[in-house]
Amino acid sequence: MGKPLHGERILITREETKAAEMADKVTKLGGSPVIVPMIEINFPEKLEDTAILERLSDFSWVFMTSANGVDGFFQLLRKQQITFPEGLKIGIVGKKTEKVLHRYGYAASFVPETFDAQAMAEAFISFYTSDKPVLLIRGNLSRPTLPEKLKEAQIAYEALEVYETTYCVESKQKLNQELPTVDYITFTSPSTAEAFVQLAECIPNNATYICIGNTTEDKARELGIPDLYTSIPYTTDAMLDLISTIANERKINHE
Repeated sequence: MGKPLHGERILITREETKAAEMADKVTKLGGSPVIVPMIEINFPEKLEDTAILERLSDFSWVFMTSANGVDGFFQLLRKQQITFPEGLKIGIVGKKTEKVLHRYGYAASFVPETFDAQAMAEAFISFYTSDKPVLLIRGNLSRPTLPEKLKEAQIAYEALEVYETTYCVESKQKLNQELPTVDYITFTSPSTAEAFVQLAECIPNNATYICIGNTTEDKARELGIPDLYTSIPYTTDAMLDLISTIANERKINHE
């Protein structure tokens, strides 16, 4: 029995540090991975971060929506030699985020069933019972949905930006060389879709675009990217399962 990806060329646009794992999965499924990172993640240290970290006990919850947020937050704690308060609860989004949290030795008290930003925010608000504020761990390009929903619900919060996402401009030449040759283009965050549109000289109509979730799909659609599909659940494994399904259906239809 043949492998499900049938030699399809799949463009991986996520940051370089995470692209190799996804590329390995593509290869094992019989596909041909093309790694062209659209974004870079950095963890800058700012003086104002220390002031918030020193009063962590003022908060009831710390909420992290990405693995990068978890890494950035706990790296800052270690650098500043600050102990995570015992009574502080953790809310996270996503299996990958939860896995990274466990690596630091912590478990989440809130993990939403859906990764859709609006549903996630509403679920957390119904779960929240404290009179203390919430600390949101964010990146410079994080979506405003959660802060907006907390504000609507009159829940006090502060935000701590622990990582920066920038466009990987040095990938532009390789991207435009590879674009005519790829069958599928994957977006693992709204930022990868935004960077793709900025760096691509044209948006190919002959490729199929695979998004990791509704938030990423909404951004891609807003940017005018055609032929969009979204994986459920919102994981890279599910993205590759979806590509396998599409590839097999197309193969059958052409036989």
